[in-house]
Amino acid sequence: MSSSIIDVCKKAGVSRMTVSRVIRGSSSVSPQTKQLVIKTIQDLGYLPSTAARAMRSKDNLVAKGNLCCALVFGSDLQASESFFSVVAMAAEQEAAVNGLCLLQSHWQENFEASWHRLRSVCSVAGLCGIILAGKFGADEIAAIKKYVNNIVLVDAPLPTGADVISIESDNMSGCRQAIKHLIDRGTKRLLVLTGPSPDHYFCQAVTSTAEAFLSAFEDVRVVNTDLTTESGYKIVYELFRKELNFDGVFGNDELAIGALRAFSDLSIRVPQDVKVVGFDDIGHASFTVPSLTTVRIEKSQLGYEAVKSLVEILRGKSDVSQIKKVLKATLIVREST
Repeated sequence: MSSSIIDVCKKAGVSRMTVSRVIRGSSSVSPQTKQLVIKTIQDLGYLPSTAARAMRSKDNLVAKGNLCCALVFGSDLQASESFFSVVAMAAEQEAAVNGLCLLQSHWQENFEASWHRLRSVCSVAGLCGIILAGKFGADEIAAIKKYVNNIVLVDAPLPTGADVISIESDNMSGCRQAIKHLIDRGTKRLLVLTGPSPDHYFCQAVTSTAEAFLSAFEDVRVVNTDLTTESGYKIVYELFRKELNFDGVFGNDELAIGALRAFSDLSIRVPQDVKVVGFDDIGHASFTVPSLTTVRIEKSQLGYEAVKSLVEILRGKSDVSQIKKVLKATLIVREST
């Protein structure tokens, strides 16, 4: 017997209204609750009524030969598992609502192997579009265009002249909010932890924002590293063990959480001695000790809007050039500042 929305509510321990909001992609539900509801829906195999109606509708995409879409994560997102898992769950749910199957793949550092795998995905019968999450160059997008026409680029800079749908977070605004918050909290010596490559989207946003606020600090140091908790811990532990006197740290949540652990091991007090701000608001950012001040990126909304925009193109409701969406970033102040 198929599961119902009531079954989802009972297992997840939430109200029917909350489940409905998650299905609609509403931003009014907390990231933790969204993850819980989406996972419960997947575990139970629940098919929302909107999906069932879509399968019977005259506007049924499947009946028109559109069977699936693909979600491909760039190599720059490989370390950010907590980020792309939320994007993937939301995209999969919205695809199901529209009667589509979502395929997933990851672009690795090995170009030849990744391209061979991607060509296999592009050759799947009934593929109606590809969602590219992370950094993909103009040449890569042009090559993919030879196989599939409808491309959605998620949370990455839009290459000049690329004829694709663009869904992105306002990373520049988020970085400005974070650094201004540190300034307002009295930070004078700032350590910025960012991605391994200077052309990484987050790295560009963080670096340019830090440079714009240089006059507000006595010292700013930018360190490029892998976007992982382990890297955050190692870098901060080594720098502060040498008694380098930074009083503020900013990086993505994974790096910031690693920094919090390093400060704990070094008996450095947060926020009394040093203030820490993250970026993303991943699920466990609010459960660290102290809880992490961070910039919330609507990750599930990125996945939802990506599939929604693709469906709009398939149904002829929009032109590719008309879909350029920027989702807001919001500073969430917690105990680490």
